[in-house]
Amino acid sequence: MIPIQEVYLAGLSGFIVTFALSVVLVLTKQYHGRFSLDSSDGVQKFHKMPTPRVGGVAIAIGYFAAWRLMDGDAKQLFGIIGLAGLPALAFGLTEDITKKVSVRIRLIATIASGMIFALLSGYTITSVEIWGLDYLLAVPVISLAFTAFAVGGVANAINLIDGFHGLASGTLVLILLAFALVGWRVDDGVFVALALTMAAVVFGFFLVNFPLGKLFLGDAGAYFAGYFVAVMAVMLPARNPEVSPWVSLLILGYPVTETVVSIIRRAVSHDAHPGEPDSAHLHHVVYRSWAKSAANIFQAPALQNSITSVFMWVLPLITLITVKYCGFQASSALLYLSIVVVFYLITYRAIVTRNSSPSGK
Repeated sequence: MIPIQEVYLAGLSGFIVTFALSVVLVLTKQYHGRFSLDSSDGVQKFHKMPTPRVGGVAIAIGYFAAWRLMDGDAKQLFGIIGLAGLPALAFGLTEDITKKVSVRIRLIATIASGMIFALLSGYTITSVEIWGLDYLLAVPVISLAFTAFAVGGVANAINLIDGFHGLASGTLVLILLAFALVGWRVDDGVFVALALTMAAVVFGFFLVNFPLGKLFLGDAGAYFAGYFVAVMAVMLPARNPEVSPWVSLLILGYPVTETVVSIIRRAVSHDAHPGEPDSAHLHHVVYRSWAKSAANIFQAPALQNSITSVFMWVLPLITLITVKYCGFQASSALLYLSIVVVFYLITYRAIVTRNSSPSGK
């Protein structure tokens, strides 16, 4: 049974607090800007003006406000998730302010959050439905380590797609709605409450981030929210054995695909370290092609950034739609996941091929 009133009150509180604090951070940037502003210089920078990148602060406080109004198992689990996520939040915020925390340290922080969550909650990945690997995951220490690394990887995948107004936050909301939908289908009321409450919190930030980009998630927001959806992916099959872990991967299909493809592309094509930033992700090539053309058609070049996100939301929308009809078995989830991956690859290749041709320049 889904605690509708509890979800409504907690979600509304989280939304209001996050939105209000996001607005306050924008209005007071002259006071904290020397610490919080993100410059417009850099290979992955596509905004025109220095912008506060401390949206994670608003999300964290909104999260706490929502937790205060929750009750029972949902409150306890929401609290555990928030507490375990503090390393990801803290090291992300330190990077937002100092710009001096290495990618490796931030990855370790997100992995640490995943491990703390697993230890406090008892939820780990014990099966991926792959012969041989499941035998290893039956060993508690291996399951714990695998869970921690998986959570860290997903948190960093969300940070990877954080580059345009509303892209990461909009994707997060759609992912959380997809988790809520599956939770509703299996009648896991607590799981639905967690997903919808966090969706409300993130949406409060989203309204300030999109379409004008007045405030950015920053590493703190991206890592913490990314960590949250990662532990939701762990909990879904752990709480509901009838649901294959591949359903969780399907829901995270877009950011995970972006990350895997980027690692392969950098290793094979650019001979670069996977952690180095570049501007060759799908959202970057969409920005330079489809979004630019759309902005020109509407004679609104200032909206090229946010139009990019609108195009990119198609991928998490596909997963949201498919989980409505997807079976809970691995075969069904893999079929739909393959559609997401193929759609991604075809889109990427089509744009790159068009841009590299004489007529596309």
